[in-house]
Amino acid sequence: MIIVRDRYGRKIEYLRVSVTQNCNLKCIYCVPDRATAKLAGQEEVAAAGSVPYHSCAATLKPEEFEAIIRGMAELGIKKVRITGGEPLTRPDICEIVSRTAAIPGIADLSMTTNGVCLDKMADDLKRAGLRRLNISLDSLKKDRFEYITGGGRLNNVLDGIDRALEVGLEPIKINTVLIKGVNDGEVDDFINLTKDRPVEVRFIELMPIGKFGEDNRDNAVLNSHIIASHPELVLCEDNKSSLPAQYYSIKGYKGKIGFISSLSHKFCSSCNRIRLTCDGKIKPCLGNNGEVDIVEILRTQPQKLAKHIRDIIFNKPEGHNFDKKYTSTRNMNAIGG
Repeated sequence: MIIVRDRYGRKIEYLRVSVTQNCNLKCIYCVPDRATAKLAGQEEVAAAGSVPYHSCAATLKPEEFEAIIRGMAELGIKKVRITGGEPLTRPDICEIVSRTAAIPGIADLSMTTNGVCLDKMADDLKRAGLRRLNISLDSLKKDRFEYITGGGRLNNVLDGIDRALEVGLEPIKINTVLIKGVNDGEVDDFINLTKDRPVEVRFIELMPIGKFGEDNRDNAVLNSHIIASHPELVLCEDNKSSLPAQYYSIKGYKGKIGFISSLSHKFCSSCNRIRLTCDGKIKPCLGNNGEVDIVEILRTQPQKLAKHIRDIIFNKPEGHNFDKKYTSTRNMNAIGG
């Protein structure tokens, strides 16, 4: 297998794949002005366990995702995370998982989901070859969860977490973004989730992506403050420098607590990832607007795809621009996190 490095010597092994911009929630991060973005039919959607899917001509097909990921695997990509929008809104998501799981060289296949439909889909995802899950969850209080998500039902997500644990989609990582005045009073509740469940709760500092993130820079909760106020947290000895999260544990607890400090602790020097958007753009850095369209080469000159990807990886930026009043040209649902 070829090992591909960027011009700064970083070994790129991790690909995040956004398979759709669609979502069955309207979170404040993606839709800050919900006065004109109401969730039509959300009650019926939640009851049915499925969501309406709006196709887009630019969205890659399952076989196209497979071709790109296969080419990247030949260049050293070992780890793939499927994201969205909400990936479970794609009716062919299990086909995408299955095709990816069958690619030689892919040693780890995971997914980030909001968990709304997970209770009904966990078994099929496991059978398709998915190994583990990240679940976005920003409140454990029903009313607050409904506010943050624009109408979501907390019980659907909690049931999905329990079902995923039952079928063996673990470790489960719960991603939580704290915002001053919104959910920053729930830190202890989230930490307590790790007491009896083998889950990893990860606090992620709010990033300035999209209008909400840009307008609320001053409301981001720094992870260093959480760590300082919880002396019971013990730094885990098995932390890896290539991971964005720094993990802690509490004696007697089954799970772990992680901190992803994109703002207060820049970890770009050890970044090992690139991103693929659902419309066929490779985005080498989350905090940089640079992206390269590979659709035309994929569809007309597939024999040149590997070299093109290699060049994109080589030119990955040195670091993000979150500390430079960065303004993203895409909302988070169009990037994949």
